[in-house]
Amino acid sequence: MISHKKKIAVLLVMALLCFAPVSAYATGSTPLTVSSGINMYAKGVESTFDAHRTIYGEAEPGTSITVTVSRKNAKGNMYVASVQKTTVGAMGIFSISTDLELGYNYIQLSAKKYGHNEVSHTVTVKRVSQQIKQELQTMIALPCV
Repeated sequence: MISHKKKIAVLLVMALLCFAPVSAYATGSTPLTVSSGINMYAKGVESTFDAHRTIYGEAEPGTSITVTVSRKNAKGNMYVASVQKTTVGAMGIFSISTDLELGYNYIQLSAKKYGHNEVSHTVTVKRVSQQIKQELQTMIALPCV
């Protein structure tokens, strides 16, 4: 009788161990790391003179990465200016490029993998004209006396 209970207990433990990784994998957020291109946790607005932005990062192979750039029209209503998509390859790294228009660009980076919750971060990047860059470069700074 004791050996029969032991067999049942062992089978129950084995069944739990077999299904534990599946349930752990099926919950939680999609793992995502951005190494350059945007600071996902920055507060405020980032300024740039660049017309393009390339975002580099890491995620699990098979993760769908989407970069959506939105802007505001003259009435202040948001509209989608561009959408770029890629799927993370076997090495677990990705890069995705997008264009920036002059003014405020609201960049949303989303990552989704089957069995995980979608992760999404939005940052604001203000593209400033090259003319301002040239004016700043030609300015002369006088020391205070």
